[in-house]
Amino acid sequence: MRRLSPCLLALALSCLSPAVAAESLRILQQAAARGDAGAQFRLGDRYDLGEGVPQNYGEAVKWYRKAAEQGHASAQFALAEMYKNGDGVARDLQEALRWYRKAAEQGQPGAQLLLGVMYEGGTGVPVDMAEAARWYRLSAGNGDARAQLLLGNLYNAGQGVPRDAVAAYALYTVSVERVAQGNPAAGHRAQLARGMTSADIERAAALAREMGRPGELLDALDRHLKKPG
Repeated sequence: MRRLSPCLLALALSCLSPAVAAESLRILQQAAARGDAGAQFRLGDRYDLGEGVPQNYGEAVKWYRKAAEQGHASAQFALAEMYKNGDGVARDLQEALRWYRKAAEQGQPGAQLLLGVMYEGGTGVPVDMAEAARWYRLSAGNGDARAQLLLGNLYNAGQGVPRDAVAAYALYTVSVERVAQGNPAAGHRAQLARGMTSADIERAAALAREMGRPGELLDALDRHLKKPG
């Protein structure tokens, strides 16, 4: 799970003349060397993706770390990814968890999602479905369609949260509405609907509409969960 789209970055860089691209890189390197965390993160991404510079995971880790140690959430997430995958550093799941957590606590949705995945799968930590649900919930509230899907799965199965078909259906719906192509949430929703009453499906559709309002997903979900029955 890379932080920036390589295609978009490559397109942007391809629009620059070699001289302009070289000057842009020089300015970025100078800012990074002065301690600018944003520049350090962007330079790390350049080395990570091999955009405008030869790909060098070791250099990527170096610059991500400098930014991460200054509290840059996206750099913390990127550094966690490097440790999880063993790119430029020895693979170390405990270090990955440490940096994911730092980024997640700052509200970085990708880090929140990956923490949930690690707790659900028992990767570097004991399996803890309630903790997985907690991090999926935060990521889902920050708009991550994958977290919405995975949180829906937990409500569908009653793992780490009470089983709630209406909540699961609604989460699948908002996930599909955010990202439709290749999203298995649509299939999960269709399968779930086979065991639901028409009244429950109507409730779930109404809940999905509430969840779909900007910034309302978690509040809408909580209101639903507090209703009796």
